[in-house]
Amino acid sequence: MPHIPMRYFTLLLLLSFFGLNLQACAQQTAVQKTKKASKKAGPVKKPAPTEAGPVITFERTPCFGTCPSYTALVYADGRVAYEGRRFVSMEGKKDLKLPAATVADLLRQAKESRFETFENSYSSGVTDVPSTIVAIRQPDGIFKKVTVEGNAPENVRELFAYFGTQFDALAKPDGTRK
Repeated sequence: MPHIPMRYFTLLLLLSFFGLNLQACAQQTAVQKTKKASKKAGPVKKPAPTEAGPVITFERTPCFGTCPSYTALVYADGRVAYEGRRFVSMEGKKDLKLPAATVADLLRQAKESRFETFENSYSSGVTDVPSTIVAIRQPDGIFKKVTVEGNAPENVRELFAYFGTQFDALAKPDGTRK
């Protein structure tokens, strides 16, 4: 093994030490700059409900026959992201609009029906029936999802029928609503 003079060895150690410390200092400086920039920008705002996502989702699933199949994602401001799949007058993805008052009414109806207490699924056990799926964002931000394939109590059937009427009318190609 060749002999390395002590001064070169010391120099190598010092360079290694300072090189590592320079990297750490550079990283620390970058973090400090980021913190200062975020303080100047002000507090981070929580997204508004319309930015956070839909407040209601409504879906009709297909059956072995000609059952309409579509999905509607409803935002608090009335925007609706609609996708018609089968046996509907409007197929494909469409951006539709409901009056914000209608969205508020749908949410009010769900609250009055005590939607949060509904079971997650009501099924008749028959495989050929379509499902209707409603999910509503709860005050804690979590969606409560209920699937109905039959055998649901009257209050559940009534609420789902009301929702269905609103969304079936919305999906008409001429935009007419009852």
